[in-house]
Amino acid sequence: MSVRRRLTTVLSATVLCGAAITAATGTASAATGASYISEGQNGFQVYCVQVGINWSTWSNAYVSNVDGSFGPDTLRQVQQLQQDAGLSPDGVVGRDTGDRLWQSLQVAISKNGNINTKYGVPLGNCYQVLPTHA
Repeated sequence: MSVRRRLTTVLSATVLCGAAITAATGTASAATGASYISEGQNGFQVYCVQVGINWSTWSNAYVSNVDGSFGPDTLRQVQQLQQDAGLSPDGVVGRDTGDRLWQSLQVAISKNGNINTKYGVPLGNCYQVLPTHA
């Protein structure tokens, strides 16, 4: 096989792999497309919920173990935050709850800077994983 043909094959495969990865993982997008967050989930999106709860200045909710795991304590605190906000306390982080959490995270960022999280990305990246109306 000629060098030119090999290069064309490698480039084509690279482009196809990149397209497949993008399709599988999605691209960074506004939070309006972010999935709802609920009990049983783990990861960066739950970490954002927990930190947002703890930075809320208008709610009595507080997550004692910010670990990125949506367990019973986080469920109770999400429900408390929702109740304090006048939302239906269903324990699911949808757009209305996500809006409130993002507001709290913006306070945290304004006071502490856009600090890196334990997931290796800045706290400001929570906008990508919290469902909101914006």
